[in-house]
Amino acid sequence: MTTQDNKRTRLIDVARHAGVSPGTVSNALNQTRFVDPETRQRIDDAIQALNYTPNIRARQLRTGRTNTIALLSSLPLSIASGASKLGFMMEIALTASIMALENRHALILVPPGKNPLDTVTFDAAILLEPSENDPQLRALQNAGIPCVTIGRTPGTNKPVPWVELHSEVTANLLLRHLQKEGCGHCALFVSNRQRTSSLETEAAYRLWCNGRQTPVIYYLDEEKGEAAGYHAARQLLLEAPQVNGLLVLVDTFASGAVRAFHETGTKIPQQMRVATRYDGIRARESKPPLTAVNMHLDEVARQATMLLFDVLAGRPMAGCDGPIPELVVRASSKIL
Repeated sequence: MTTQDNKRTRLIDVARHAGVSPGTVSNALNQTRFVDPETRQRIDDAIQALNYTPNIRARQLRTGRTNTIALLSSLPLSIASGASKLGFMMEIALTASIMALENRHALILVPPGKNPLDTVTFDAAILLEPSENDPQLRALQNAGIPCVTIGRTPGTNKPVPWVELHSEVTANLLLRHLQKEGCGHCALFVSNRQRTSSLETEAAYRLWCNGRQTPVIYYLDEEKGEAAGYHAARQLLLEAPQVNGLLVLVDTFASGAVRAFHETGTKIPQQMRVATRYDGIRARESKPPLTAVNMHLDEVARQATMLLFDVLAGRPMAGCDGPIPELVVRASSKIL
């Protein structure tokens, strides 16, 4: 846009209008340093009044910044592909992209299994559910790229800033529901990767088993995807015929388990009650539909994106509480 003398509005014009220094305007626009809310509002008002549009290309050349954020997942493609079509990741991406754009950044979606540092450049990253000693997180830290995670990084006393996913709460919600619906013996399928969600779910399950039953736990290979859930379910029916309930942390594994139960004539939920964590496409389109939890991923993404901008602005940050998940009961665990 232009000023009255037909010249492009400059950053210095915005600064004069707002009564602040050009550096303060730059900090507010680029999220490089903290700007108090009252000053930021004056700057926003000046931008609106002058119809100021930042020259993004010039700024990128001057600062070396790309004004882009990468959304990464430590889960392999075997988990995220197929029927889910990156469902968990895409739900995060939708809200994160909107929040990023409102802060004059673009979001890059990097498919699971790729090392983004080999192919694209970006200023910061959001990493989904890092594993212990996560190679992507390590690469980001070695490159000096700011990062926040969705789900706490396990195995460290100093995790990067994160948004809490409340995996223990989720596990207890599902276990109490399965018990209420008549599950006397419950098995657990979890990933063989050390993630906070797996560790907290297993701990909650073992506590639930105290005084009830001997834990029945299968550690599944993420790289094998749905097939891992299928073979574990077939093995479960042979090894633990007393089990009549199954908590499956990963929905891809749950899809494989349901297929195995159908093939063996195991009726769901009459003979086997099944529940999983993520209420995505796999859970909703399963036959029968799977009991799961609403993780409120839109709010998770909002918190993660704003947390990342706080980190970029140099504010010392730790974790965000994240929304509390809600139980979604379906026909896989309850006769409706």
